[in-house]
Amino acid sequence: GNRMIALISKIFSNSSPGCTIVTDSTTSESLSEYLQDELGLNHYRHVRGYANVIGKAKELTDGKKANAEVAIEISGHCAMKENGYVDDGTYTAVKIIGLLARTNDAAGAGEHGSLLDLISDFEEMPYEEERRIRVTDGSLETTTSVFNQLVQSLKVMCGDGSVEDWSVDEDNREGVRLRLSSGGHFMIRKSLHDPVISMQVESVSRDEAQEKVLEPLLSLLKEHDSVLDYSALENA
Repeated sequence: GNRMIALISKIFSNSSPGCTIVTDSTTSESLSEYLQDELGLNHYRHVRGYANVIGKAKELTDGKKANAEVAIEISGHCAMKENGYVDDGTYTAVKIIGLLARTNDAAGAGEHGSLLDLISDFEEMPYEEERRIRVTDGSLETTTSVFNQLVQSLKVMCGDGSVEDWSVDEDNREGVRLRLSSGGHFMIRKSLHDPVISMQVESVSRDEAQEKVLEPLLSLLKEHDSVLDYSALENA
């Protein structure tokens, strides 16, 4: 997940300072802050799907728009420029083991740390959840239509100040992603192949997620209850 990406990025912050890490759209706000503020790297979030993430990294590098050393999805799929952008779990494991070995060597005889010690300054939000909203007629056309309406409504709610704790993340390339004033976020995105809209939230607590995200979002979803099954959010 986010920790895996942080760990890989730690390696390249030393070997290729200032490079770009391309991830999928669902990575956390705290990961972006860690990559950019702590490691001095660039973070480019792209649409979900490891082939999409790898393709974007190659495009950025080949077009000389960025030095995208790593393309990695939150699922763990990882490809590196130095390995021809091949999705290769063995290569990734060797890189991580090498980092741990070098760290232990530097610490001296008898000193052995863990991988998480290497990213001890990376802090994750305590609460994270993903839920699926089902489109009841099974139509991709309906999914696209209602999704676009939801996106527009969420942006209006941000713009008119009806929800003070939300702000639109303009540097987002899939669905709509809204930042919370506490440092978390939530986003909705539609499946390309199934009549499903996914909702992901990260927050400082379950209570905040319930009050600041789920309750306002449920009010909006109820306007479309003839075509949406949002019971997964009601039971969150």
